[in-house]
Amino acid sequence: MKPGRNDPCPCGSGKKYKQCCLQAQQPQQTEDFLWHQIRRAINGLPEKLLKFSQNHWGSDALLEAWGDFTLWSEEEFSPDTPHMQLFMPWYFFNWRPDYSIPDTPRKETTGEAFLGKHNRQLDPLLKRYIEQCCVAPFSFFDIVSVRSGDGFLLRDILTGEECYATEHSASVHAKAGKIVFGKLVKVDHVAILEASAAFFIPPGEKFAILELRKELCALENPPSHDLLGKYEHEMLAIYQAVYDRL
Repeated sequence: MKPGRNDPCPCGSGKKYKQCCLQAQQPQQTEDFLWHQIRRAINGLPEKLLKFSQNHWGSDALLEAWGDFTLWSEEEFSPDTPHMQLFMPWYFFNWRPDYSIPDTPRKETTGEAFLGKHNRQLDPLLKRYIEQCCVAPFSFFDIVSVRSGDGFLLRDILTGEECYATEHSASVHAKAGKIVFGKLVKVDHVAILEASAAFFIPPGEKFAILELRKELCALENPPSHDLLGKYEHEMLAIYQAVYDRL
């Protein structure tokens, strides 16, 4: 039976329930409520962005982006690729046409173009989520601790920032000490992994990430999100090398 607000707290602290564990539960309930609101708002978003990108950039854009993502390896694109949950968010929110051609004007991403066309028709929460997806960089994250079925505390290896990510499914198999490669998106007080590799990177693969951090810190300490965005292909190279070894 749930205790009343003025009942003794079941944790045994001697305080009233309203002055003890109820206070701790309320922020969690607020966070869960917002998380569910976000999940409802973004339901069907990948399909909408894919259709929009095909109309906006043309049918060849996806394969051009795939070439950039795989660093022009010989791997052919397939809907069943294990890279899909990384590649599609990268294609929507990071890839820019003619990205690899020097001295070309900086073009917008699919997400930015989508916002520009549908800005007034979008649900405000969906709009804020897409805006954050467009500015959040990819990075490597240490898993500091795990609440299985709820989420995990992540530390950005490159910037040192810590953030609790609500991630119900992936957290079931996560273990502290492993590394996540992906994109962490924050809306108010809730953070969600918009993109993540299909596997957790073992800590033994950390050397190349630390070398990249050393390079970035020589430019900015701590590195900014804008700087991380400029080094995303170096991150993809590390990810691809780890994937090939594993």
